[in-house]
Amino acid sequence: MPRPAPPPPPTDEQSPIVVLKFGSSVLRTPADLPALVQEVYQHLRAGERVVAVVSALAGETDSLLAAALAVGNDRSPAGEQATATLCATGEVRAAALLTHALLHHGLPARLALPDHLGLRTRGTALDAVPVAGEGGLDHARARLLLAQSPVLVVPGFYGHDAYGHVQLLGRGGSDLSALTLAARLGARCRLLKDVDGLYERDPALPGPIPARYRTLGYESALLVAGKLVQPKTLQAARDQGVVLEVAAIGRGDGSGTLIGPYVAVSAPAAPVRRLRVVLLGLGVVGRGVYDLLQRDPQRFEVVRALVQHPARHVAQGVPAALLTTDPLTALNTPADVIVEALGGPAPAALVAEALRLGRTVVSANKVALTVLHAAPDAPPTARLVAAPAAERHLHTSAAVGGAVPVLETLVRLRQAEEAIVAVRGVLNGTCNFVLDRLAAGLDYTTAVAEAQAAGFAEPDPSYDVDGRDAACKLELCAAALGWRIGPQSLQGITRVTRGAVAEATLRGESLRLVAEVAMGADGLARLVVGVRSLPAEGFIAGARAEENRVEIELADGRVIRLSGKGAGRAPTALAVVADLLDIAHAAERQAQAAA
Repeated sequence: MPRPAPPPPPTDEQSPIVVLKFGSSVLRTPADLPALVQEVYQHLRAGERVVAVVSALAGETDSLLAAALAVGNDRSPAGEQATATLCATGEVRAAALLTHALLHHGLPARLALPDHLGLRTRGTALDAVPVAGEGGLDHARARLLLAQSPVLVVPGFYGHDAYGHVQLLGRGGSDLSALTLAARLGARCRLLKDVDGLYERDPALPGPIPARYRTLGYESALLVAGKLVQPKTLQAARDQGVVLEVAAIGRGDGSGTLIGPYVAVSAPAAPVRRLRVVLLGLGVVGRGVYDLLQRDPQRFEVVRALVQHPARHVAQGVPAALLTTDPLTALNTPADVIVEALGGPAPAALVAEALRLGRTVVSANKVALTVLHAAPDAPPTARLVAAPAAERHLHTSAAVGGAVPVLETLVRLRQAEEAIVAVRGVLNGTCNFVLDRLAAGLDYTTAVAEAQAAGFAEPDPSYDVDGRDAACKLELCAAALGWRIGPQSLQGITRVTRGAVAEATLRGESLRLVAEVAMGADGLARLVVGVRSLPAEGFIAGARAEENRVEIELADGRVIRLSGKGAGRAPTALAVVADLLDIAHAAERQAQAAA
């Protein structure tokens, strides 16, 4: 039966790990990278650390082999070693590209080559297998890398022998890489393909759509998997007792086929739920969301967009028929979800009206959400409660932390009945950027101007620099936990001087604008935003530029740490689309259960 959702992470080092394998069927060209980023993010925000194993781009291995053949392709051991090393560069290139894409979207990712992980192989240069047992991986090093970064990107298809020589794992070798890492790390192993699992017969053939296997035993999988999963991977999974999940990208947990010690169970595949989306705003965030949705027309359809100046957006390629300047027209357009991306407090009324109409709303607007939550006449569906996606009408993941899953983690912990006592961290990328530039020797005015030029600060930066933005995010954190706010203290960075930053540096410390909300003994939460001088080697002090870093402290002393980019088009749009995918997946699960 499908694996249940993972439990909340108790600490960075103990949170569950998932190995995601992306083959050339889903990574055909660099244009496919945003879909892979979204897939990684869905697991990261669910509380899992991710090891992403990638194959070369489509056709690249064949091109590299042809290049070797064109200059001789010597078949001696030395020649085969050279060919293996050349072919491995295809996977390295794909892994480096995915790492760049993850970082661009604000995720804390790191490239980890097989030799970084101590992934050992045995055999010939062109046909090797992973070394079995503990000697096949440097377990301590792999765990250390995952402690340093919750997302590792690993080139598949190759490893190194005892002498450090490159050895290829043959056809389907990236699946074998993913399986080996999952077995050694005690992780889930999810093989992402261009089909959503194994079927009773080829679904591409004419005729009725066949049933998809929900579970399948190893021996049965060897008979029906064909080229989708290579026999050597299935045999290795059987020998090591590893469950394989074969699924399509973007379908969410619970989809696909589980291969393991199971009996064969099949059922009609749930159709992909296409969400009709209304966008309120096509500015920085709204246009980022629009572009991501256009990449997935099977899943999403933008049916209306509310804008002020339609001609400007038509000139940028948006169809005129989608655009309206009338908020009521936008709200009354038949749709499944309304995405509010206008900014400022005014849209709170639009969100409230949409909720009264029974619409599902996704919003990245922290100011409007704070106003809405505090309004005595707000509809009940506006409350930020810890409910499953299928039962919620208001989704707000992008409002705090951008691509850093702060609210998602708080909601998950609350659902698990974990006792949270404090949330603290760097929650404003503009202030952090300015403080970094002061540390580099710039004066305050020049540092703010650079933040504006980089797109991190508004033309009027006062809402950021005086601490109100961070305080607003803390209020949403408290709301997600059901806390009532008591005493508040608010101070920004406007009085911080270049000299004060320099003095802190000499002491081995860093100045950071730290936002903290903590539960008091009287049942009221204390909210404090202010500049603190922190040891430079500390987690929160280590935030750089627009990065956000957050610590969630539990009553039993455990601390959960989150990090990533907290501002900008790409990180915020990523979080909005993640909410949309959660809504789609919840609807599909309901449809499957009802079938």
